[in-house]
Amino acid sequence: MKKINLVNSKTFFLSTIIVIPTIILIVYISGIKEHRSLYLNSLISVTIISIVFFSVIAIGLYRGWKQKDTLGNFFDRLKSLEKPSSTTMDVSGIDGSFFDGDGVEGCVGSILLWIIIGLFGSIILWFLSTFFWAMILLLAGILYWIVFRAFRLIFRNSTKCKGDLTKSIGVALLFTLIYNCWIYAIIFGVHYFKK
Repeated sequence: MKKINLVNSKTFFLSTIIVIPTIILIVYISGIKEHRSLYLNSLISVTIISIVFFSVIAIGLYRGWKQKDTLGNFFDRLKSLEKPSSTTMDVSGIDGSFFDGDGVEGCVGSILLWIIIGLFGSIILWFLSTFFWAMILLLAGILYWIVFRAFRLIFRNSTKCKGDLTKSIGVALLFTLIYNCWIYAIIFGVHYFKK
């Protein structure tokens, strides 16, 4: 029986978090000098990420990697995180002197203006924090699925592919096409409909 090499899912997760943004950043920074379009930069980034994805899968299948769950259940981690609460905006530094009424009218007008700006700012900050919180959770969920679920499904084939380079490359190519074609479809679709 072939020995299985266990790889921590935290290793995959941290590698994904570091490698993908680094590749995208390098492509976009190098594209500034050459004046490449967003479309071309996106295609280059996805192609490089696909090559890295294919290489990791092929190497992992050839060596017989299996993924060990060291992340735990993602939804249990979400429950333990603190959700954003209502924020209040400190508007004590606002100078009400532009409301130049004399006496009681000026004072009441300044207080009303201060309350309106404070409420409006608090509502905007609350909506923005909720939006960014939702985006962070969505990205974390996507990364969790890609890193844990996708690699776990791929490396189920490692017992069949261990030591067989042809099978490893074939399975890696198949999964690379399955997991990355939809990204190309989105890029081509956006570019097509933009014209």
